[in-house]
Amino acid sequence: MPVLSGMRATERRVLDAEPRGEAFTVELWLLDHVNQRIGALIDSGQPRPDWALGYISGEALFGPVRADGAPLLKAETGEGYKRRWHHLVGVRDGARWTLYVDGVVKGQAELPANAVSDASLQLSGFFEAERFMRLDDLVKAAAIYGRALSAAEVKAAFDRRARLVEEGWLTDKALHFTQPPYLNTPTTTSIELSWETNRPVATTVEWGETADALQSRQIPRDGKRIGGLRLDGLKVDTPYFYRVTGVDTQGNEVRSGLLSFRTAPPPGVPFTMAISADTEARTHINRRMSALIWEERPNVLLLAGDLTDGGSLERRFEWTHEYFAGMGPLFGRVPVIAAPGNGESELHWFRHYHRQPGDEAFFNIRYGDAEIFVIDSNLEDREKREPGFRARQRAWLDQALASSTAKWKIAMHHHALRSTDEDDYGDSWTGVSHGGDPVVTAELEPIYEKHSVNLVIVGHLHTYERSWPIRGGKIDMANGITYVQVGGMGGNLEDFQPTKPGFNRKTFRDHHYLMLRGAGDRLEAEAIDADGHLRDTFTITK
Repeated sequence: MPVLSGMRATERRVLDAEPRGEAFTVELWLLDHVNQRIGALIDSGQPRPDWALGYISGEALFGPVRADGAPLLKAETGEGYKRRWHHLVGVRDGARWTLYVDGVVKGQAELPANAVSDASLQLSGFFEAERFMRLDDLVKAAAIYGRALSAAEVKAAFDRRARLVEEGWLTDKALHFTQPPYLNTPTTTSIELSWETNRPVATTVEWGETADALQSRQIPRDGKRIGGLRLDGLKVDTPYFYRVTGVDTQGNEVRSGLLSFRTAPPPGVPFTMAISADTEARTHINRRMSALIWEERPNVLLLAGDLTDGGSLERRFEWTHEYFAGMGPLFGRVPVIAAPGNGESELHWFRHYHRQPGDEAFFNIRYGDAEIFVIDSNLEDREKREPGFRARQRAWLDQALASSTAKWKIAMHHHALRSTDEDDYGDSWTGVSHGGDPVVTAELEPIYEKHSVNLVIVGHLHTYERSWPIRGGKIDMANGITYVQVGGMGGNLEDFQPTKPGFNRKTFRDHHYLMLRGAGDRLEAEAIDADGHLRDTFTITK
């Protein structure tokens, strides 16, 4: 097998390829959104293949395999299309070998015509540095053509695949969900449901307490791809079944299958919440964590921002091809309450895909004995976009906390008040760290302490960290606020400063989530890593 800088293949797949002969074309369409060394390779799968097309973290490879086992042509892929996507095409036309990257010729060589075997082609993935990663996470399309494509045809192939990304389509060959059914805003008597398809559809939503007694509602086709419905008049703390069926103008159907959810409990009934943040870039980690969370069967999932790494207006694919691809199956059964992070930028797609209370990016929602206060901590950026935002949010938070009768007051936002991150708040290895975001701390901490908030959930830093109970800058075991940083759902892992400040109680560096359980006068929490290992526990009591 050709050598990819000493990397070892961790997954292989045989491709159903056309015969090749003197002329052929091979194509790879890749989404690389990690910071570790990964690769993919197409070759004949023999012990010593005669040619290969490959990719390794920003480098494209194509051509006859040399004596050292590496393909002949090499080229840097550069930043790629939308900073993440890479289109690689290798063309053999007689004795000429040509490598294209994103529709542009990057390498060419004339060699004596050599025989090319008719063995079945093999697609290999090299993911030693990215646990849980699979071929489908990197390779979004692979194609073999039994002839040499022209330069114009290669460019057309790139343009077609780029258009799919622009539109947030996974394919243009079939009707499908680009946002699978997504549950938001659970209350005791209602829940918000939304979905999106690649083409406008007429939709039937069915729901009820048993699968054989479902009521339904028809939603006519309105020219939009996004759809949504509030299911209301529901019973308290009751399981429900539902399904979504869409039909396009050609009669094609897309079906969700039978899904389920449970309405929120009343005060006095135990509840279980899963909590994390920074799903960001790694679909494979999202998928792994979703599977672990689903085993716990939580009532609701809290996400403290950076659902995407940069899912702004021009990068819709970070929602359709990454966020929903990894988390979608869980979202159809476990309702989500989400805070915006800096990764959601101007909030265009965040608002598009979420059906949460009100028109602001901040709100509160009661869930059993807990009340969750969701805050937009992008304070300076949001103020520039919406002058007066900070004063408006601060006044709302003060009033909402003052009015709360919940036993447990839980605040959730993206940026950290206290963190021992090594370099986000000053270079702790050579100088002074501020130990958190000073603007967010000054704005929010006095209100939290004034109203005796019990727990503050944050993300932004991609590690786990828990503080001692803090009040007035000091440890207060009886009346302090516990701050928990849970930025471990998929973003590039970060690290801690070399010395431990007094407010810090527990840290670990791995992808993770938190399980929070409330019953009576106790909140119990467990932090679980990507291997399913328990890494921290704590209890808050009244």
